[in-house]
Amino acid sequence: MQLRRMSRLVRMGVYSGMDCLRKAGVEKPDGIITGTGKGSMVDTEKFVKELSKYREEALNPTPFIMSTYNAINGAIALQTGATGYNQTYVHRGSSFEVSLYDAQLKLHTAGSPRRYLVGCFDEITPEYFLVKDKIGYWKKDRDPALPLWQQCGSAGSIAGEGTAFFLLSNEAANAVAVLHQVCTCYNASVPRVLAEIHACLGKQGWQAGELDMLVLGLNGDREDHVFYEEVRAALGAHLPVLAFKHLCGEYETSGGFALWLTCALLSGQPLPAGAWYRAPGAGFIPKKILYYNHYRRLNHNIMLLSD
Repeated sequence: MQLRRMSRLVRMGVYSGMDCLRKAGVEKPDGIITGTGKGSMVDTEKFVKELSKYREEALNPTPFIMSTYNAINGAIALQTGATGYNQTYVHRGSSFEVSLYDAQLKLHTAGSPRRYLVGCFDEITPEYFLVKDKIGYWKKDRDPALPLWQQCGSAGSIAGEGTAFFLLSNEAANAVAVLHQVCTCYNASVPRVLAEIHACLGKQGWQAGELDMLVLGLNGDREDHVFYEEVRAALGAHLPVLAFKHLCGEYETSGGFALWLTCALLSGQPLPAGAWYRAPGAGFIPKKILYYNHYRRLNHNIMLLSD
């Protein structure tokens, strides 16, 4: 009965969140924090269409209820009985990273062990795809036989969507990875991005030469690619580079997919060769990882992780 009332994105988000809690062995988190760039586009479009069709009379309230940004948070809270901190961030291309930062602040100031469910979700619809296609978001001449980053001579990327959830705790027991720093900046130039990266490394007491691996949001877009190449050149062109947008597509909270892929690597799962922009050698175990991603050259996100 509950699933029948949920849209596709809400079902995806609730399942991802509940599955994360199940795998972590947690019945009720101390808080739920999510980020989304657009929320449920299907329900939003449906509600707006019904407003026009029925002239604002005899409207079904379900699409409106499910179109709100915190619908997934509320559904998970009801499922788990969680009554603690519950927050949703809608900061476009930095929504997921801001959610991580908020959880980090809460955990650093907690006087006792705490566990927060942190996630992200976004979906694409035919209407949204068409609108963004008209302003050049998607690549027109992509060759599916070639990796996306080898086609950075033209504009546009590929469309994506997805949900991802993680359990963050201030206890080290059974942790897959350590999240040290989360930094964001808006509408930055390449020099400023590099300065922010070095500042983030300095806060952690790391040097660029200590990094073992980079996680970059290479999306095949001609203008976007410049930032990633400059970062790679500044931090070490010899470093292994894990890419992810050729697997999940371009969307505001694709950083959730990137973090999941990185956690899979740190937990000992072998990644397919096609995931690597620059593959490491045999027996590679990264210790210090830098993640850098930006959305349309506006929202720039940096994270430092270790095993």
